[in-house]
Parts: sequence; C-alpha cells; structure tokens
Amino acid sequence: MRVPLFIEFGGRNVLIIGGGGVGTRRAIKFLLAGANVRVISLEFSNELMRYAEQGKVELVRGGNAHDEELLRRNLEWADLVIIATNDQAINEKVRKLAKDMRKFFNDATNAEETEVVVPFESEINGIRVAVTTEGLSGIVARRTLEKIMNTLREDEELMNMARVWYAVKSKLKEVVSDVRTRLDLYMELDNDEKFNELAKKGFIDEALNYVMNKVSSHN
Repeated sequence: MRVPLFIEFGGRNVLIIGGGGVGTRRAIKFLLAGANVRVISLEFSNELMRYAEQGKVELVRGGNAHDEELLRRNLEWADLVIIATNDQAINEKVRKLAKDMRKFFNDATNAEETEVVVPFESEINGIRVAVTTEGLSGIVARRTLEKIMNTLREDEELMNMARVWYAVKSKLKEVVSDVRTRLDLYMELDNDEKFNELAKKGFIDEALNYVMNKVSSHN
C-alpha cells in the first residue's frame, strides 16, 4: 500500500534519468518546489538546455547510460530518483540500483513498478488536491481532478470558510503559544454555531473578533 504524503523538497536532491519530454516536465516540477535537479541523458530537450544555461539545473551527458559506476555515483547524491527513458533495459537497471541503495524512485514509465507516485494536483484557497489512479489512466485522473476542483470552486461557503480559518489559525498562532490549547480552541470553534455562521459568510474581521473574545475568556 502506498501512503499519500506531501513532502517538502526545498534543498533536496532529485536525479532524473532521461532528458526528453517526461524528464523535462518532472525537472520543472521539482525545480519549482525548490529542489536541486540533476538530469542524466544522452540528449536533452531545448527547455532543459535553457534551464542549464541559467544555472537552474545540472545536466550530465552520459556516454553510456548503462554505465553502472556513473549511475551509482549519481544515485548516491539523490534523495529521489526519477526514471523517464524509453529504454526499458536502462529503466530496469536504475530501478534495481535504486532498490539496492535504498533510494526512493518514481518510474514515470511503469506505474506498477514505481515506489513513488507523482499525482495530478491543483490548489484553491490553500486547499491542495492530488489525484492518482496508480496507473489505471492518467486521463481519468486528470478529469477526476478537474471535477473535484470545479466542485470546490462552486462551493462558496466552503471557500469562505477556508479564508476565514486561514486568518483565524494565523492569528491564534501569534497569541496562543501552547499547541494543545490551540487544538482545543480549533475543536471548540468547529462546533461553535456562531463562528461557523461567520465563517460560511466569509466575515473575516468579525470572526477574528469573536475568536479573540473567546481567547480572552479562556485566559
């Protein structure tokens, strides 16, 4: 069973095997997440070449991608390995080495063999949604994500609540240092009819004043 996680990749090392279209999309995704990205390939897309010229990605032109020494040296550097070539022999070799070296890997070419799934994702008002069918169909996963996001956009009350809760949690973190006390307040507000009425209407200032009065009464 794969466990769904959101992982901070800022400053982490991501090694991509393959410099074509899939490798390029993965490289950009992790660059935007703040990762250090290195790509091994015999050839690279024009987009990767531009990123390399800007110093944003490191390109390693492998004379022979089957070179185990080259692969081991670069896998040792990596926190995550991404496999994105059309050569199944290379893909299999990288999977085996990654497993032997206990490196997590995403095989963009084989949903059954991959350890890490890179899902379709989107965000609205701080709500992040990630969808995968784990190889069943990328088209279905993408359409499912679109349907979920359209449902969220149409739910005005939920979107108002997201904005209010963001403001309230930010304020409570400033004024209430004890984590357990904050969690108790969150649970209390979740069941507070007056607060929920304000939140559903998107009344941020009124909700903040109401919460601060509760904090004062608790003190």
